Amino acid sequence: MSKLHVIFDLDDTLYPERQHAHSGFRAAGRHAREVWGVEGLAERMIALLDDGHLGGLFKISIEEHLEDATEDHVKALIDVYRNHDPEIDLFDDAVWALEHYGQRGPLGLITDGTAAVQAKKVAALGIAPHFAEIVLTGALGDTPREFHKPHPRSYEIIEAKIGAPGDRYVYVGDNPAKDFITPNARGWLSVQVVRDNTIHDPHAIADGGEPHHRITSLRELADVLPE
Repeated sequence: MSKLHVIFDLDDTLYPERQHAHSGFRAAGRHAREVWGVEGLAERMIALLDDGHLGGLFKISIEEHLEDATEDHVKALIDVYRNHDPEIDLFDDAVWALEHYGQRGPLGLITDGTAAVQAKKVAALGIAPHFAEIVLTGALGDTPREFHKPHPRSYEIIEAKIGAPGDRYVYVGDNPAKDFITPNARGWLSVQVVRDNTIHDPHAIADGGEPHHRITSLRELADVLPE
C-alpha cells in the first residue's frame, strides 16, 4: 500500500524567519556594544529589515554607527549572526502538524541556507526527532547555493531515503519563487502556507511554481490531504 509522505520547508513554514533574524541582530548588537562600544545596532538592523532590506544590513548599519568601519567589521557581525544560538519557537500550528503527520508516516525536511545556520535552527527548535530525513541543501555541494531549491537534488534524496515505489509526496512551504517548482515537476502535491509578516513575498510566483493549494495555517492541511 502506497504512503503519503509530508515534506516540510523550515523558514516561515515551521517557525517565523523574522524571529531568527531579530535573534541574530541582537547577538550582533551585543558584539558591537561589547567590542566597539557601538549602541543601537540591533534596533537599526531590525528597522532596515522591516523596510525591506534583505542584503547589506550589516554594512549599512555599522557604517552608520562607526566612522572607521571596514569590511572586517562587517565580516565580524556576519560571523556572530551565523554562529549565534538562535532564540526561536515553532508556530503553534507547526507543533500540531509535526505531531499529527508524524504519526502517519516518515516526515522529511528540506531547507535552503548556510548549512551550519540551518542546523542551529533545527537544534534550537528541537525538531530533528520528528524527521526521518533532513536535507540541508547548503551542505550538498561545493558552494552553498549549488543545490538550493529548485534544484531537484534534495527532492531526489527524500524519495530515495524515505519513499518506496508508488508512494506519494506533498511539499509544504511558503515561498512560491522556489519551493514548488520541482515538486510540481516531479508529481508531488504542493501546498503553500501563507502567513503574515514573512521575509519573502508570498505572491512572487516563479514559472512552474504555482502551488496546488494555499492555506493560512498548517492545521488546514487536514482539509487538503487524505487521511
